[in-house]
Amino acid sequence: MGSPLPTPDERREQVRALVRTCPKREAGLLRLRLYRETPVSPEDAGYGGLKARCAVCWTMRSRREQLNELQDRPVATCRHPACERLWKTAKKREQPFHERAKAALLATFATSREVRHA
Repeated sequence: MGSPLPTPDERREQVRALVRTCPKREAGLLRLRLYRETPVSPEDAGYGGLKARCAVCWTMRSRREQLNELQDRPVATCRHPACERLWKTAKKREQPFHERAKAALLATFATSREVRHA
């Protein structure tokens, strides 16, 4: 009996189709959805809730990959170029949602006569 998880290439193709067909109203939460759907594993324990699997292809990532998520490498992915590209594409589609939320927040404070800081 084989593993219930798809192969990394099959999973990348599933994510590619999801990125391509995701409705605009849901694009802002696509990366969160991918991360939440990533299967848990015993290696997840510790490290502030980081998952040991790549959020795109679900392959196991080394501790070094999990903890060295800096600079150009996207958070939550392995080093496979297709995974990085899909993750970055999903992130780019979130940008308009972040800009609107930021503008709404700033507008809320701009209309307030008195701003109190905690």
